Formats: sequence, C-alpha cells, structure tokens
Amino acid sequence: MSHVSKFVSAAQGCGGQGGLSVGAAGRRTRRFVCKPLVLALVWAFCSTAHAQTFEGCHHAAGDAAALAASAPVADGAALPAGATRIRADKIAGQTGVRALAEGDVVVERGNEVLQAQRIDYDQPDDTVTAEGGFTLTRGDGAQVRGDALQYDLGKGGGRVRDAEFEAEHEGRRLQGSGAELVLHDPQRTSAKQVRFNTCGRGDNPWYVEAAELQTDRSRNIGSVKHAKLVFKGVPVLYAPWADFPLNGGRKSGFLVPVAKIGSNGTELEVPYYFNVAPNYDATLALGGISARGATARGEMRYLMPEYHGQVQARYMPHDRRSPHKNRYELRWQHDHRITPQLQAGIRLHQVSDDDYYRDFYGRNEVAENVQLERQAWLAFEGSAAGGALHAKAEARQYQTLSDAQGRKDKPYALLPRLSLHWQKQGLGNIKTAVYAQFARFEQRQKQDGSRAVLYPQISRDFHTQWWYVRPKAGLHLTHYRLDRFGGTPARKVARILPVANVDAGMNFERRTRLFGQNFLQTLEPRLFYNYIPKKPQNHLPNFDASENSFSYAQLFRENLYSGNDRINNSNSLSFGLQTRLFEAQSGAERFRAGIGQKFYFDADDVLPDGHVARRPRSKSDIAAFAGGNIARNWHADTRLHYNQTVRALEHADAGVRYQPAAGKVISFRYKYGRKEETHPVGYGRLRQLDAAFQWPLRPNLHALGRFNYALSPGKALEQMLGLEYRSNCRCWSATVAAQRYAGGQDKYKHALFFTLQLKDLSNLGNNPFEIFRSGIPGYRQTNEVSKK
Repeated sequence: MSHVSKFVSAAQGCGGQGGLSVGAAGRRTRRFVCKPLVLALVWAFCSTAHAQTFEGCHHAAGDAAALAASAPVADGAALPAGATRIRADKIAGQTGVRALAEGDVVVERGNEVLQAQRIDYDQPDDTVTAEGGFTLTRGDGAQVRGDALQYDLGKGGGRVRDAEFEAEHEGRRLQGSGAELVLHDPQRTSAKQVRFNTCGRGDNPWYVEAAELQTDRSRNIGSVKHAKLVFKGVPVLYAPWADFPLNGGRKSGFLVPVAKIGSNGTELEVPYYFNVAPNYDATLALGGISARGATARGEMRYLMPEYHGQVQARYMPHDRRSPHKNRYELRWQHDHRITPQLQAGIRLHQVSDDDYYRDFYGRNEVAENVQLERQAWLAFEGSAAGGALHAKAEARQYQTLSDAQGRKDKPYALLPRLSLHWQKQGLGNIKTAVYAQFARFEQRQKQDGSRAVLYPQISRDFHTQWWYVRPKAGLHLTHYRLDRFGGTPARKVARILPVANVDAGMNFERRTRLFGQNFLQTLEPRLFYNYIPKKPQNHLPNFDASENSFSYAQLFRENLYSGNDRINNSNSLSFGLQTRLFEAQSGAERFRAGIGQKFYFDADDVLPDGHVARRPRSKSDIAAFAGGNIARNWHADTRLHYNQTVRALEHADAGVRYQPAAGKVISFRYKYGRKEETHPVGYGRLRQLDAAFQWPLRPNLHALGRFNYALSPGKALEQMLGLEYRSNCRCWSATVAAQRYAGGQDKYKHALFFTLQLKDLSNLGNNPFEIFRSGIPGYRQTNEVSKK
C-alpha cells in the first residue's frame, strides 16, 4: 500500500530552481555562430541529465520518448510554492521535524521529482538524503541517477557521487557520467572526472573526458581543466584549460585545429576566435605548411542593420618552394543598404603574385580566379516617369594572373561606368524602354577612351494562349572619345544603327501516353527575324565586346556580341522547333528537346575586329539540345553544334546519369570540340571523358570517385577516390579521399582528405564536400542519405 504525506517547508520559491540545471543551451539563430570544441564540454550541465546503461542503438525520437516515459507522473493537485509531497510504501517520522520513507519513494517539490528506495527528509533544514539508488527529474524532463544523494531542497544544492545523466534539448541529446557532482546553488555547479557524448542511447564510440568542470549560469560562463576528446579509445584532442559560454552562443577561444595533406606536404592551422561584440567577430589562425613555411590567416565579420561584410587575409612571409616572398591573399566584401531603393557595395580580391593560386589552390579554383575583381558600386531601383528605373554607378579594376607560360590578357578598367535602364508598360501591351550608359576605359598597354551609349526601344506584345508575336524597334547610338596613344592621335567617333526584329511563336499541345504514363506534349515552333544594317566597325575600339558562344538560345538574340563595341549586321530569319513533355497529373516537366538554325538574306558579316566579311554560306550552323528523364531513375542531356561549312560536329556535350536513390549515382559525360585550345601554344581536337559515382558498399558505407580523362592527348585530368562511413547509430561519420589532378601541362598535384564528424559536436580534418559536390553529379553526403 502506498502512503502519502505532505510537508510544507519554510523555504519558499525553490520550485524548479534547484536540482542539477546549471545552464541552458541557447538556440543558435544568430548570423554568427562559433562552435569551439570545448563548447560541448558544458553541454552535460546546461540541463540536468538522466542515467542510462549502454544497451543497444537508439535514435533521437526513440530516446526522447524513452526519456519522457521514464519520468514520473505527479500525483494529485498541483503543490503550492515551497510545498513538498512524499509518496512511498512506508512512511514514518514526526510532522514538522523528520520523515523516513522506504519502498518506491517519490518526493515532489515544485517541478522537481526525486525517486529513491529510501529517503531521510529533515524538514527544518529542508534537506533530503536518498540511498539505495535514486533518480532526480527536472521539469524539463532531464534526469540524473546515482547511488546516493544529499540535496538541499530550499537552496537547490547538493552532492552526488558516481552520477549518470541523460538529457534532450531542442533535438540534441546528451548522455554521460561524473565521479562527483556538486550543486553549489541553482546557478553554480562543479564536477570532477566527467565523461559524456551526444550519441543515442546505447552508443558510446567517442566521448569527451574532463578532470574538472565548473559552470556559473549567472555569468553564462563555464570552464574546464584537462579535457580530451577520445575516439574509439584513442585520445585525439587535448585542452589543458578552456572557458566557454553556457547557452551555445559565441565566446572567445580556440577552435578545432585544421590539418591538410597534399602536394605542399602537411598543413596545420590552429585558429583562435575573438567574440568582439554581438555584431562583430574575428578569427586569427597561425600555422604552417611543411614544404613551404609558416602561415597566418585572419578573418573579420561585421553585421549592422544597414550593412554587413567580411574581410579575409592570408600571409606567408617566406616560401621555401617559391622565389616569391611575402606571399598573401586579401579579400573584402561589403554590402550596404542606404535606403530601400539605394544599395552600395565593395568587392576586393588581391594576391601577391601570379603563381599564388597555382601553388595553394586546386584545379577548379585556378580556372575560376584569373581575373581578380576590385569593384565599388552604387545602385538604385525605383520608379520614374511612371516606369521602372534601375541605375548603377560603379568603378572596376582587375588583377590579371598569368598562366603557367606567363601569358595574360588584362581587361580594361572601368573608371567609372554609369548605367541606366528605364522601361514602362503602356496601354495595348506597348512597352517603351531606354538603355543609357557612360563608361571610361583605361588600360596601360592599350588606348584609353570614353564611351557613351543610348538605346531607346519600343515593342508590343500580341498574344493568345497558343501564339504570340512581339515586334520591336530601336536605335542604338554610340559615341567615343579616344585618348592619344603612342603615334595614334586623340579622336572622336560615333556609330548609329537602327535595330528591328520580330519574335513569333506558337504552342501546340496534345495528350500522349509513353512508357505506361500519361503526358502532355508540346510542339513549339519559333521564328525570329532580325534586321540591323551593315556598318564597318574596324575604326572603333573594342573595350569590352566578345562573341557569344553558338547555341540554340543565341539564334534568338539580336546581337551576337556581348558589350557595346560590336554590333553584328543582320538580315536573317532564325527558325527553332522545341518540344516538351509534362506529367499529365503533376504538371512537372520531364523532358525537352529542340533544334534550330538561322538563314541569312545578306552575306555580309561583322567580324570581332570590326571588319566586314562575306559569309561562306546562306545559313548558320545547326544547334540542337535534348535533356530530361529518359526512364525511371535515368537522366540524360546533350548539346550539339553542327558546322555546316565543314559538315562535321563542332562541339558536342552529352551525359547520362543513373540515380535510383539518394546516395546512389553513376554518371558519364563526354565532351568533344573540333578545334579547341588543348595546349598553351596551339589548338587541336578536344575529347574528354568524365565518369563519376557514389554507391553504397553497405548501408552505412559509400564508395565514391571521379575519373576525368582527356582522350586527346591521352592524359588524366583528375582522379579521385574515396570512402564515406556513417556509424549505425548515426553518432559519427568519417570520410577519406585521395585526389590527383593536372596542375599544368606536365605537372600533377595531389591531396589527401580526412574528416571525422561527431554528432552535435564538431568536424575534425579537411572536409572534401565541395570537391565531391562539384565533381559528382547528384552527390549527397552519406550522413544525410537515410533517416532511421
């Protein structure tokens, strides 16, 4: 039989303030979130925890349910503040003095519940001693267990030996133990010989161990002594002392060291994080590269209501492998919102020498960073004269990096460029638009000058549900003022060209059934007539014009050149035919294909150098494309450029991908170019094969790789092979990969990647995620593939 007795303590208001709750892991919703390793060391004491025995693999949802189910249910009405209720099989004692209870004892005070086999409650001192095993449960469901407990219900303090704990907080879980846990008061806690992890119940592959830990919720500060991270019984990190925030926020301190292995040897970096202010932070990392020398890296971030940005820098004073000294890289990105309509920004990117990217970065980064931009801009978006107005003022320069043979082609600097685009939709679907621009171009090795452009346009849209006709007319006016250059005198020159075109198309639909599925198929013929009179332009400079690549979309552009210095003459008609397949039920597009060609009524052609030449034929090359889901789990796409003059393929790009599920993908791609720059001093036939895969060897072990090979001249461009492993209980994952890629015409570079990811704690090593993502179409991280 269960007995119930009520005692009212003289202490008031202890409620949920006692017990083992000494901190709260805060929500991480700020823009800047720092995750030092030692932050996890306090997680065990950010809320009280529950003892457990490692007995199998559980997952977050099951752990949370088990923890909630194990919590005792309060009996009877809610207690008044400061009141204590005791339930047990047997209770003895004197009212107002002492109570002894045995057999399934439950002590309730506020939102705390203590379960034990025996308790001794001293009512005048408001203290309870539990023996024979106990469980202390807080109002948030967190629990702690042990053999014996001395606890002051009024002060919220006590002492536990050989404590075990378990907690759930905002989807994150913690389990562990401590040799001794001292609760000084509701705000301060200390512990000795602490060991814990954030895995699921029954999973203990790694843990954090500390000789001593202290927390103070009033100051939101915790500290730890002699802490180490142990993985599979092997210590991998050690910290003699550290302090950290208790709420998961930001605090100055050391971050996890970064290690890399590659062609430059071993690179090690130890970062230190500075929490300067709530909206400012910085990181300073000191380290070294074994084959080159010492390095220093810094980053600063700032965030204000009106602006935000970051500055990044890296410096190497002495490079043993290079003749360059004082090597550095500097980046600055700043965005400023002056008003809702007025925006501004700065972009700065600079390196110390032409070889910097080749020495310190991979193949893709080298290709993407030839022209390093320095730009400042001011942009306005609003309305004017009843229409939409976009205006922009900018200044732009470049640092041009030479290739391995020392060649470089530096573009003109814009000092400045002022652009304006205004458009208005009027009655009868008539649209008027004006494009205007003024730019000053400067380049030390070429002729400088200024250019003004004015391009007023008018168009109208006639359309129904199944056809459209869009005529357009405009006048392109360009004026140059060119400076003296060498023996070339200063001069002024202008160009005026009318532009007229008509874009028309139709859309036919039919319902069809393919591969046992209902589809809606479209047939979309399109005509584009374009007229621009012939005008030689070899007397004009070429500041920023270049010829666009031939494609299906280019057939329907009025100008084949980008920029404003070259405008092709045109008296042509483009014809295109496109078809698309949509799922009848969902409306999702599954496949599209098209083919097109341009027919010339005038044989004259404006070349990139501005001269007028005769076309060898009356029609253009043929552009075709196709792509989509060709079968269940199969995706294919291709783009073709057929040269009508030589009657051969000019360019071809075709790929196929098989992906039956996330984390299962095999892809092949073939690229062909009849006349491409295949080596630094000449052109030849380009033929490349690119194969990539990600495939499970076991449910939690994936193999992945990429092989990019140039059939001409028979050279591997990139080789990559790796493994990704995720533990059965999803508490940790590891990735190891090796990469070898061409770093020049006859040079190769290599890199070795290893990453250990610990659930809700940190990542150790050098993460190759971006390399996998860019090299393997459809790649998914292994720990995201399946949710159990």
